[in-house]
Amino acid sequence: MRRLLVPLLAAAALASPVSARQQAPEPVSVWSIDETARLGQAIWRQDVAAARATDALLAQSGGQPPDGLIGWVVVEEGDGQRVRFLKGSREAPQAFKDVVVDARLQAGAVTDAADPALTSDEAARFQARTAAADAFGPLRCAARYNAVVLPDPDGEGWLVWLLAATTDADVVPMGGHYRFHVSADGRAVERREQLSGGCLNMDRRQATQGGRMVGLVTNLVVAPQPLEVHVFLSLLNRTTIYAMAGDKLWAVEGARIREVKTPPR
Repeated sequence: MRRLLVPLLAAAALASPVSARQQAPEPVSVWSIDETARLGQAIWRQDVAAARATDALLAQSGGQPPDGLIGWVVVEEGDGQRVRFLKGSREAPQAFKDVVVDARLQAGAVTDAADPALTSDEAARFQARTAAADAFGPLRCAARYNAVVLPDPDGEGWLVWLLAATTDADVVPMGGHYRFHVSADGRAVERREQLSGGCLNMDRRQATQGGRMVGLVTNLVVAPQPLEVHVFLSLLNRTTIYAMAGDKLWAVEGARIREVKTPPR
């Protein structure tokens, strides 16, 4: 899967070199285990949908981003998702290409947007991504970040994740991810949460021992349990992630999170 060479928003911020500066992380908010698993799965579905739609758009445009592209938004549509590619300006975005990604995460044809006007929901999603990019924190663990926007389950606003990305299939960026709480109109960041204590790239090949899948082990310092990003990373990399938080060890197996009694060998 490929991503557009031009980042979705705040190009200078999202494409800047990796920063060595780090700050002591504060505890982050957590949900129930079931809600954490649901959010992680939703993040994974949206991220994969955006990537599949991007592949389809690039295939149609000869491998290069179309002129005037400023980003995209992803909205639920039945059992699938519609990826809307945008042109225009940051303050007045318009839809110009659509790709529907079905429930199996297969992308359909690239079509011209029937109506360039965005709904208020779509416009707010785009503004929320922009606001999050503008509020990027000092811990930058990747040259590029992917963004995911979902409704906040605890309010009327949005949750935006900026996810450290890599083009190396063997690298799992375990650190450097952010979560933002954004207002309902998408224009104000109400809280920024750094979801790790520092940068940590792990080798996916280390999850296999003797030809058998074992998993990757990480340590949490910002939460007493695994976070939705660990569910996302487990699904994306098809590997178990063992997360040590406080005095407990958890196993994240795709969308399943469970407490482990015996540490992995």
